[in-house]
Amino acid sequence: MKILFIIFILTNILFANNYPSKPIDVIVGLGENGSADRMTRKMVPFLQKELGVKLNVKNIKGNASFDATKYVLNKKNDGYTIFSSAFSPYLLNLILRDDTNFSLNDFEIINLQWFEYDLFLVNKDSKFESLIEILEYIKKYPKKLNVGVMNKSSSHITFKLLLEKLNIPIKNVNLKLFNGGGKAREDLVNSKIDLLVIAGKGSAKYRKKLKPLAIISKKRSKRWDAPTLNEAILETGITMPIIKGSIRGIAVSKKFKELYPKRFKLLKNSIKRVLAKREVQNILKENNIGYLWIGEKNSKRILEELLEEFKKYNYLIKN
Repeated sequence: MKILFIIFILTNILFANNYPSKPIDVIVGLGENGSADRMTRKMVPFLQKELGVKLNVKNIKGNASFDATKYVLNKKNDGYTIFSSAFSPYLLNLILRDDTNFSLNDFEIINLQWFEYDLFLVNKDSKFESLIEILEYIKKYPKKLNVGVMNKSSSHITFKLLLEKLNIPIKNVNLKLFNGGGKAREDLVNSKIDLLVIAGKGSAKYRKKLKPLAIISKKRSKRWDAPTLNEAILETGITMPIIKGSIRGIAVSKKFKELYPKRFKLLKNSIKRVLAKREVQNILKENNIGYLWIGEKNSKRILEELLEEFKKYNYLIKN
């Protein structure tokens, strides 16, 4: 028995030292052509060179990232499954659900690299020129407008909270919930929806076809010619809390780090080196994708703080 145990230990060490020795699955918790998907696919060629193996990108977009999260946690904790997603708000909102049995501590957030704000957008040919104008229309003409938000997102919370503060019933709009940013923006461009509340940077390539009405931020942006949300609704007398937009990054299961610390370190350092490359930074910047490196501790601290904030507004998107 002792000999078998020693063989088992030596075999595990051997395999750990050979990591990675086969393709790695990168699970994207949202749909194709969305921001998390674009971030992942732009980085994958460089990570493949760094790690020396193929990385297979798989989009699992059902149920506001819930299906992807469960998929990652149910896979073998050996480093061959990586999770790339918008951890705020999606992972945080999932943790607050009554039917989930996982927590933030079940994940090791390797790095949060892309921090973003949300926008209120309409088609460039829309008759609406201000957020106040469209809100008054919603109040006066129920069920006339189609409004899109990313399901269980910060934009979802902000839009419903805004209507609540203005005493406008949510049933006054035809609310469409999206699981992928690409589809949401295409629907706005093609006039299938009248208003979209969504991440700003991911909308940059559609800039010529869209009109911004407000930025969900404490300060204006040089990229978009629009007032902040609270500037846009100043005449109503209400003040909206500014809920941070999507924060995207890469994570693995906590058990992977505990079982294979050397593999984890190799993977983490590979991602760090890729983000440090000027070529990668230039490509990501050209595509309006973030490339910060803040590391594990800072990433976890940020999500823990945001989780407390999301608890205040979870009732808005609970059902």
